[in-house]
Amino acid sequence: MTDEFQEEQSNLDLRRAMARLQRQMAEAKDRSAAMVQAVYQGAYDAMVGMGPLPKIAPPKPHRGGKSEVALWHLTDWQGAKLTPSYNSQVMRERIVRFCNVAEEITGIQRADHPVRECVIALGGDMVEGLFQFPNQVFEVDATIFDQYVQVSRLLVDVVRRALTIYEKVTVIGEWGNHGRIGSKRQNIPRADNFDRMCYALARNILDGEKRLTWEDSAEDIQRILIGNYRAILFHGDEIGRNGYASPGMLVQWLVRQQSGAYPWDFLDGYVGHYHQNQEWSLPARGGRLFMTGSTESDNRYASVMLAASAVPSQRLHFIDPRKGRVTSQHVIWLA
Repeated sequence: MTDEFQEEQSNLDLRRAMARLQRQMAEAKDRSAAMVQAVYQGAYDAMVGMGPLPKIAPPKPHRGGKSEVALWHLTDWQGAKLTPSYNSQVMRERIVRFCNVAEEITGIQRADHPVRECVIALGGDMVEGLFQFPNQVFEVDATIFDQYVQVSRLLVDVVRRALTIYEKVTVIGEWGNHGRIGSKRQNIPRADNFDRMCYALARNILDGEKRLTWEDSAEDIQRILIGNYRAILFHGDEIGRNGYASPGMLVQWLVRQQSGAYPWDFLDGYVGHYHQNQEWSLPARGGRLFMTGSTESDNRYASVMLAASAVPSQRLHFIDPRKGRVTSQHVIWLA
């Protein structure tokens, strides 16, 4: 057998092997796509099974002078977390309570000026997940699939409620560490996250709502743009060791981002993750870092390991889009 014949035979075998691998990859991709579609369809069917979605009644148009924009910072729902005072039903009750209070305060604001629009900033850790600490599986009242369904449906209900209060609603979604798929050691893209999956399902359920804009980005820092008001939305686990950073370190990190590390000029920052309501001034331009609490209560792990436990709360701001600043802020206590 000549060398030329052996080389030709080797090339033929290589081409056959490559063709076989390409067929296998295509078949695997088809199977993966089918599995993803099956999971999505199952979640969609389960959500629909939770009850019909009636037509959204738009609010009465508010005429008049200079309008402000409502900003709902909703974060750290920890959907399906189970503690002595918290579970999936309590989560829903507290979020409904927030919507009720936000509507009341918006009505008070409208006695002076119109509030036609709302931006809902979803800060992450909307699900509890199952991959953060060894005994977590014993501290939830729902599996990952059920968390996916329940949280997605609650997101749909919140956005629909906002659409009955405001003429236009924009949703911006950031994801958190509890939505992580697998452990930190596994090489899974950060943007593949259960929080983001919940956002995608809820967004698709609401597809066709002409008064709704729902943004999606694979970046791990989200941008809030309301007229001349510019802020960033991040979860908070990106900073420090094991997801914990002191207040000073948080402020220093945000100042670095504001000084050019992040390629977008902004005034304020919004963060969750620590389950506390706090606020710190930034040294330049009068900006502030707003930390928003959680709907959760009695998290022994967070209070012992991270000193992160407080009265359940979420945040409501009103923004002057012309002056580009927060005009009033409200912490909505939910316990």
